[in-house]
Amino acid sequence: MPMIRTATPHHKGGFTLIELIITMMIMAVAVMIIIPYFSAVTHSPDPLLRERAIGLGQAMMDEILAKRWDENTPNGGGPICSTESGTGRGNSTYTLICPEPTRNASTLGLDGEAGGPHNRDQWDDVDDYNGLAEPGGPGNTFYDQDGAPLTGSWTDFSRQVSIDYIASNELTIDADTASAGSLAANATDSKRIIVTVASPLGETFELVAVTCNF
Repeated sequence: MPMIRTATPHHKGGFTLIELIITMMIMAVAVMIIIPYFSAVTHSPDPLLRERAIGLGQAMMDEILAKRWDENTPNGGGPICSTESGTGRGNSTYTLICPEPTRNASTLGLDGEAGGPHNRDQWDDVDDYNGLAEPGGPGNTFYDQDGAPLTGSWTDFSRQVSIDYIASNELTIDADTASAGSLAANATDSKRIIVTVASPLGETFELVAVTCNF
């Protein structure tokens, strides 16, 4: 006698609505935790690049500040004549007296020295650096003041120097302070130095310093 088998229905398991909601919440929390981690990994070289950019600017600023104030500044230092020291002598703002009236502040820039970022060993005063831009030649080469290339890779970095006269009685001195220009006719007792460095991140760093006629 043939046997008749009756199929037993099988119920397929599934997720309840509550389980789906809980799963989605867990996944959302996991994603929130993981995304910052991957973002940090992606941007991990950024602090190093910023540090190198600032170091590049600080090295240039230190080099400039080690020079004498002007081409006509006597060896060993001492003030020379400027429009401020000549007309403001004796008042509360400008008290500088020029010991040698024949020594006048000069127009900013090179004074016969060879130009180019690799010839800085001949630059002897602060404003010789006005207008310096690096890299100044093929490749991405930066140089120290002796003309030796800096070691390491400096791809997509740049460095520029701007120097001008500013009034000595400015209360706030930064990159936006009004300039008195670069000509000897407008010479004051203060020169502003701005070193600007751009990094591969597209960020720009400005270092500002003031050096005075004394």
